[in-house]
Amino acid sequence: MLDRDPLEVCITYLAPDVAIGVRQSSIQFVGQAPPNAEGAAGGHIKLEPNARFYVNTEEFGVGRSATNDLVVDNPKISRSHLKILVGQDNSYHVQDLGSANGTMLDGKPLEKYQEYHLRSTGEIQLAGILHMTFTDFGATYVTPEVLTVYGLSLSHSDRSVWMQGQEEDAFKLSSSEYKFLSMLMENYPNHVTHGMLTQALWDYNTDDPDDEKRSRDALFNIAKRLRDRLQIVDPDYEYVETVRKWGNREGGYKFNKH
Repeated sequence: MLDRDPLEVCITYLAPDVAIGVRQSSIQFVGQAPPNAEGAAGGHIKLEPNARFYVNTEEFGVGRSATNDLVVDNPKISRSHLKILVGQDNSYHVQDLGSANGTMLDGKPLEKYQEYHLRSTGEIQLAGILHMTFTDFGATYVTPEVLTVYGLSLSHSDRSVWMQGQEEDAFKLSSSEYKFLSMLMENYPNHVTHGMLTQALWDYNTDDPDDEKRSRDALFNIAKRLRDRLQIVDPDYEYVETVRKWGNREGGYKFNKH
């Protein structure tokens, strides 16, 4: 075990037909181990999307080879793709190990063999097929200038959005689109209710049925515009999911890749 606060990792996206396994001795699951975990060669157990665990080794390797702590069975992933390590300052760093298809940190491509400091929260993406978010509970929280989830990056400074590190293709959101998308990304993986969005966008909430209908119609139109704009840069997926009211659960919207 590490003599410092742990790094929590969550597998947020895994491309179809890609299998991953983690070495049991290198991690500790957040909560109970996955009920569908299957034993694998080299002491690895199979993971599914949304699996969460703490890294408890000073070097955590990720790649296609079974010698890695996290094994990704896909030819787009290099045998030794990247490693997460504890630096001399006792903070976490990430390093691309010369991978063929690259690694991104918070939407920006990493230079090969160069160490990058991990902030308190962020996202690591491997070859476009595996997304992992991380939380360093020992790091001082600094509000990030750019928020990245599922490879989509949102800049807080100028309301621009880009995909897969292609910042040169960024486009700017309107104020309402920015607030809407920011709320969804910041609350991921939870959904954001109509009431929360109404309060964030227009600073009011009401119990009047007519006002409520008008605000929901306005939110629907914002969600539609966002879907249409994001479809241009990534036609294969949708990122704004409608969450229907169910029992005591209030309806709203959720950031998702589907």
